[in-house]
Amino acid sequence: MDYLIFALVNEIIFQEMIVKASQEANVECLFAVEEDTLLISLQEETPFLLFIDIGLSSLDGPSLIQKLKQNPATRSIPIVAFGNSLRSDLLQDAKEMGADLVLPKSAFREQLPKIIRHYDKQHK
Repeated sequence: MDYLIFALVNEIIFQEMIVKASQEANVECLFAVEEDTLLISLQEETPFLLFIDIGLSSLDGPSLIQKLKQNPATRSIPIVAFGNSLRSDLLQDAKEMGADLVLPKSAFREQLPKIIRHYDKQHK
């Protein structure tokens, strides 16, 4: 497995879904639950895709997205942000800050394998 996905996700159910979909696509996935851990990991390796749960209480998801998109070293990494559909303001902010794809959790859950395949093909 040469290809990498990073995920900033703390809910076990979403971690398990991402692991399963990643394994089916034969790509490795690394998880972080804090922004600092993610930023350190991004200095060491460059993933072909980044998932961010923008509803994490430990971070300002839209601000992190903006920071990543403004940094030349991480600007080109596609970011898929997902969050609670009741927080449409947060979803909109993530889109405005540069997320490549923004989905409510239900749509993310349904489309996850397709999303990985799409970005994996673009990467190869």
